Amino acid sequence: MKRLLATLALPLLALPLPLQGQPWAPGQEPPPPPPKPADPAQAKALETLRINPEGSPAEQRKRYLRAAHELLHRYWGSREQPSLLFAGDQAKGCGVNRVEHPMAYYCPPSKELAMALNLRRSVAAARGKTDAELLLLDLTVLAHEWGHHINAEQGRGPYTGGLGITVKQEELAADWRTGVFLGWLLANGALSVENFAQTANLMFEMGDYERISFQHHGYPKDRFEALTRGLGSQLKPGQRLGEWTVDSQEAFSRPLPPDPQDQALGRRRYAVKRFEIDRGQQIATNVLGGLLGAASCVWGNQQQCLGMAMQQGKGRAHGRYTQRELTLFCGSGNFDVSEDDFGLQPLRRDGKGQASVLASRDCPAG
Repeated sequence: MKRLLATLALPLLALPLPLQGQPWAPGQEPPPPPPKPADPAQAKALETLRINPEGSPAEQRKRYLRAAHELLHRYWGSREQPSLLFAGDQAKGCGVNRVEHPMAYYCPPSKELAMALNLRRSVAAARGKTDAELLLLDLTVLAHEWGHHINAEQGRGPYTGGLGITVKQEELAADWRTGVFLGWLLANGALSVENFAQTANLMFEMGDYERISFQHHGYPKDRFEALTRGLGSQLKPGQRLGEWTVDSQEAFSRPLPPDPQDQALGRRRYAVKRFEIDRGQQIATNVLGGLLGAASCVWGNQQQCLGMAMQQGKGRAHGRYTQRELTLFCGSGNFDVSEDDFGLQPLRRDGKGQASVLASRDCPAG
């Protein structure tokens, strides 16, 4: 299988130091007040900005990301808002003087967050996507980098265990925070299920999957579980998201229009979105090695971090949200999912648990 070489100059993240309170003293400026909390109207305004572009694509991207940067500041209630840098901007920390494509990183010492990605130049899967579609992936990258900032300021949430901090632990905590934020957008109608699934699929294609590397960020399943753990904090089973219903933190469904045979066969049919790991097709490259947070410089100097780009490219299983048709047979307690390797199965055989959820919700009692 053809090997592709990732060309990413990997992002930089220094080991967060414990926060120390700085008491206020006469003659000093008082500490800034906390930001006003984010509200759903602001989330919907961000989505309106995305789908109603003004100016050139580059101008629109900066306008959108600056608005998203402010929204994330309000959402997390951060005490300090990092500086948002774009390609061509001067940087002050983590050994970077000038931000250039394809850098995306958060630097704790200087409180700088860089967004210098040109996805069409680096990611094959981004080609053919509209500017508005790519803005959602930019938003996810920004939310992930904000996750590093909030990890340093407020802790790593469910990823605090262990005696030492690892790159994987830090990255999964940032993935979890990304899921929390995206779940909030979904719950408030500022992100559709379709757009979330498409964006998540691009995100998982761009992760780092090198277990043998000390810069390993987690396999697709690791990162997916971290993301959906965050989603699950905002979405509840049975919750409606437009036409879709949340069946679990990793599966969505919507009923399909009935056809004449449905009643005769005692079946119910659904469009479903489910996350699947495809181990049958190994992908020969990480595409954009470790885009989300990439090689955080927890364990080395800048050159060591940048050098990790050359170690990408080993085969990995590919994880993604799939859209399938699930057919439920209430009378027999069986189900079938289109385009998989299995035929009719009992409800208990659904590893996602989605078939049982649908049966308990929609099949007649008794």
